[in-house]
Amino acid sequence: MIEQYTIGQLFENYTLFVPEIQRDYVWGATENYKEVLLPFLQAIDSNLKGNKMYNIGFLYSYTNSKVENYVIDGQQRFTTIVLLLYVLSVREHIDFTRYLRVNEPTMRFTYNVRPQTETFMRRLFESGRVSKEEITIQNWFMPAYSSDTSITSMVNAVDLLSTALDNLSRITFEKVLNQVCFWYFNVDETSQGEELYITMNSRGQKLTESEQIKPHLFDKWQKEKAQYQDNVDYGKLWDTWEEKLYSKKGEHGISSVDIAMNTFLRVVYEMETGDECRSGIPARSEILSLPLIARYMESMLEYAPNEWPNLLTEEIKYRPQRVLKALIAEGLKPHKTPGDIERVEHVFTNIVTRRKYQYAHKDMLSFLHSYSESSESLYDFILQSNSPIFDEHELAKIKIYKHFENDHVLQKRIELVFASAEATKVWRGNIKPLLRWSLKDESNIFSLDIDKFEDYLDKFNALFGDDCLKKDTMDITRRAMLACEFHDYPRIFSGHTNTSFALEPEDWHTLFLDEENIPKLKNFLDTYENEYSLSQLIESFPIEKNYSEFVHIPELLAYCNQKRIQWWWNTIYLISGSNANSAHANIHTYKYFLSRKEVLQFEGWEEIRFYDYSNSCVYIDHKERNIAIDVLWNGGPKNRQMAIEVFQRDETANKIEEYLQPMLGLECFSWNPDKGRYAYYFDSSGIEQEDFKLMDVRFKSVVTFIDKTITQ
Repeated sequence: MIEQYTIGQLFENYTLFVPEIQRDYVWGATENYKEVLLPFLQAIDSNLKGNKMYNIGFLYSYTNSKVENYVIDGQQRFTTIVLLLYVLSVREHIDFTRYLRVNEPTMRFTYNVRPQTETFMRRLFESGRVSKEEITIQNWFMPAYSSDTSITSMVNAVDLLSTALDNLSRITFEKVLNQVCFWYFNVDETSQGEELYITMNSRGQKLTESEQIKPHLFDKWQKEKAQYQDNVDYGKLWDTWEEKLYSKKGEHGISSVDIAMNTFLRVVYEMETGDECRSGIPARSEILSLPLIARYMESMLEYAPNEWPNLLTEEIKYRPQRVLKALIAEGLKPHKTPGDIERVEHVFTNIVTRRKYQYAHKDMLSFLHSYSESSESLYDFILQSNSPIFDEHELAKIKIYKHFENDHVLQKRIELVFASAEATKVWRGNIKPLLRWSLKDESNIFSLDIDKFEDYLDKFNALFGDDCLKKDTMDITRRAMLACEFHDYPRIFSGHTNTSFALEPEDWHTLFLDEENIPKLKNFLDTYENEYSLSQLIESFPIEKNYSEFVHIPELLAYCNQKRIQWWWNTIYLISGSNANSAHANIHTYKYFLSRKEVLQFEGWEEIRFYDYSNSCVYIDHKERNIAIDVLWNGGPKNRQMAIEVFQRDETANKIEEYLQPMLGLECFSWNPDKGRYAYYFDSSGIEQEDFKLMDVRFKSVVTFIDKTITQ
C-alpha cells in the first residue's frame, strides 16, 4: 500500500536499486542547476520549518526479489537527496556510511545493476570529498568515470550542493533525514482504492497529470491483470517510454519529458473518449489502462516518428496534435492497407495546414476513433464517412486518387505531384486553381490531364516557388502582373495597414484564390515562357494605366523593401519598411530624383541627393557655404503644392538673413520662422512631366539667384 516515509525510514526498511533501464542521473549536470537542482534545494529550505514534514512526491518501485526493490520513478529526486545527505554529513562531521550501509555487501540505495556507478558511489561516500577538483584527482577515480553521464552528474551535483548550502540555513542532515519524505508506492504490494492525489512534488508545484495518473494506473493493473494473458512488466515498460522521450529532448530541460508524457496521455484519452480535454485528464479515469496506453505508445513510436518528438517542449500549452493522432489511429487499425501511412500523414497534414481550425476538433476525434477500429482503406473510409472535416476540395482530390487506384503507377504519380503542389507556401494545401486548369472537362474531375497539371506547377514554381519569394527577381514578376492587371492588385492584405504588392506567402495565397484572379493567373502562366516573356508584358503596358510607373520604373518597387505603399494627400508614398515610420518617399519627388540625378548638376553645388523622411525631398548643398535647397511635392499649407525651400544648415536666423535676405525681395518667396527657411510654393499643372519641367525652370532660377547673391 501507499505510505509516507521519511528518508531515514526508507533507509531503514527498504533496499532500493536503480535498474539499468532507467535513464542516467542528470539533475547534477551544470545546465540543470538553475532550472532544477537549485529550485529543488530552495523548496526544501523554505519548507523545513520547525518539525514540519516536507513531502517531495512519489517514489515508485516494483519488487524484483525479497531484497531488491527497483525504482520505477523518483530516481532523480532520491539520488539528489542521497547526495545532499552525503554533503551535509561531511559538513557536519557525521558518519554517512552507516546510514547507507556503504561497507555492507548491499547498500540501501545504489545503482547496483550498473557496477561502475555503484563502485564509484561507495568510494565517494568513503572518501569524505565534496569538491569536484578533489574528487577527480583521487587514486580511485578511474578514467572511465569521466565518460559516464551519471557519475559526472553526481560529481557535479556534490560540488554544486556544497556551494549552495552556504545560503540555505534550514537544511541540516537531521532535518533532511527525518523531515523530508516521499509517498512510497510499491506496485507489487498495493491493492488499495483510496484517492491517489498529492499536491506537491519535488519542484514545489502541483504534480503533473502523468504523476497523478500513474499510481492509479498501476493500482488498477494490480487488480485487473489476472484478466489479461500477458506478463508485461509495465514498470520497466514505462521507464522505457520515458527513456525514449528523454533521448530526443535535445536542448530542452528534463521537465520536457514530463510535459511530453502528459500530452501523450491526453492524446490517448481524447482519442478514446472523442472529447477534447483542455482542462486536464481525471487522475482516476477509468478510460485509461496500462495495456491501452502501451498499444497507443507502440503505435505512436512506430507510425509517427516525425511527429512524436514534437511533444517535447518546455511550454505547458494545449496543442491538439491532430497529425500525430491521425498517424496513431493508422497504427491502431486491425488491418492496414499498403501505402496508407503515407496517405494519412499527407491528408491530415494538408487539412491542418490549409484549414487550420476551421473545423471542429471533436469531429476529427470522432473520425479517427472510428477509423482506428476499421479495416477499410483510408480513401474508402473517408468517402463513406461523410465527416465534416473533409470539404469539397479535399473530397475531390480523394475521389481522383480512388478513381485511379487500378493504375498504381499513375495513382502514385498523382498523389506525389498533388502533395508537391500542396506543400508550396503559396498554395498552402489549396490547389483548386491548378486542378481546375488541368481538367479536359471542367465538369468531370476524372478528366485530369496530369501532364498539364505538372506543366502548370512547373511554371508556377518558376515564378512563385518557395525559393523565389524573397529574391529580387520577384519584382520583375510583380511588374508583369501589374501589366496583366490582376484584380485588386496591389491591395491591403489581411494584417496589413498599407497597400501591398504581396510579399509574404499568405499575401500571394489570398491574391491567387480570388475568383477573379484565377483565370488571370492561368493566362499569365500560359503567356510565361521565360524572363523575356515577362519583359515583353512590361514593355507593352500603356503608361496612362494605373500603377504604370511601377511597371516601367523598376527603382520604385526596389525602394519598397517590404513591397508596401501608402496614400497621403491623394499621393502615393513608397514605404521602405513595414510602415511610414521607416524611410519613405513621395512618389513624385522620388521620380523627379531618379530622372534628374544624373543630368541636373550645378557648378559649385554638390550632386543632388534624396532625403526619405518627413515629406521626403530632393536636396543639394553648396560646396563652400552652408546653404541647402530642398525640392518637394505635396508641400504648402494644405500639402497640395510643389515647393522649393532654401535654408542654411546649423546657422541662426540672423546668419541666414545676412546671406539670403535679398530673397525677401522676390515675391514668390516667404519666410517660415518655424522652419527657419525661405519657401517658394507653386501649383501643380496636374501633368507630372509638365510639373517636372516647371520644377527644373524654377529650381535653376533659385540656384542662379543664390549664386549671384553670394558673389556680390
